[in-house]
Amino acid sequence: MRSDKHKNKRKWLKRSVLILSLLIITTIGIIAGYYANEVREFLNDVNKDTPEELQDTSIQDKTLRDLQPISFLIAGLDAEGSGESRRSDSIIIATVNPEKESTKLLSIPRDTLVTLPESKIQEKFNAVYPEVGISGLITFVQDYLDIPISFYTTLNFEGLVDLVDSVGGITVNAPFAFTVQDSNETSDAIIIEEGFQKLNGEEALGYARMRKQDPRGDFGRQERQREVIAAVVDELVSLNSVANFTDILNAIRPNLQTNMSGQQMITFASNYMSAANNIESVTLSGEASYEYIERYNRELYVWNPYEESLKEAQHTLREHLNLDSNVNEEDIENPDELIE
Repeated sequence: MRSDKHKNKRKWLKRSVLILSLLIITTIGIIAGYYANEVREFLNDVNKDTPEELQDTSIQDKTLRDLQPISFLIAGLDAEGSGESRRSDSIIIATVNPEKESTKLLSIPRDTLVTLPESKIQEKFNAVYPEVGISGLITFVQDYLDIPISFYTTLNFEGLVDLVDSVGGITVNAPFAFTVQDSNETSDAIIIEEGFQKLNGEEALGYARMRKQDPRGDFGRQERQREVIAAVVDELVSLNSVANFTDILNAIRPNLQTNMSGQQMITFASNYMSAANNIESVTLSGEASYEYIERYNRELYVWNPYEESLKEAQHTLREHLNLDSNVNEEDIENPDELIE
């Protein structure tokens, strides 16, 4: 029973970045009529840095009008660094099928060993974004999973302070007590107690960033980051968030980037959200090891998916996008095991 509870918790946490991103898009679409000026300014800001090669979304317009399946690449960016020097600590691919009223999620482990597209050197998956930017990351993911990507969204973790404060704080369940420095680098300024507690924005950022005191290292930090995002989602769906909509937009504005237009957000909110009620996780099975990475001249912890598991995941996502509708599932070994 205990393992089942932990498994369900991990499944929820893994969905949190996707849910937050889609919820932001949906909320903007639904409330746009009441906050027209604020939304218009917001959309101008979150779209202004979209690379030129990703600005033409006319094909996606037709896909949305025809209620065809679409896909998202959602990257949660580390709070450290700036611009495209940030590493993508969370990489989630979502396929949304309105006819089947379902959404499938695939989370690519950040430590997955890959060959970078430009330099042809080995690195971890989270190094692709700072190496080639969002356009290169999209191309890389499309090749890696053999699916098209309709839209992308990037979220910066450093925006947590303003976002958490804009929703009135969040509640978390800390697995253990610890202290951590604040954003001004004051040592032990933030005190986290074990168990349930309410955190303001500064405390939430410290809770999400701490790594060295966690016995699980970066895995523990990733889980706490997802917990924080899940808690923000809980607050965003509350009625209080509507009253604080302008503050929420201002908190999100400098930390969200997408190539989805305002009209596309409204269309998505109107016609696709029933698919968000049925979310399934597509899993990648693999194994971890320590391998020598030439650019660092030392062995690093890496993770490699099993080839068969990667092929099965590709098939599942392609079928959900109606790309492999004629493929016989008997050609894929144990396809049901992909869905948790």
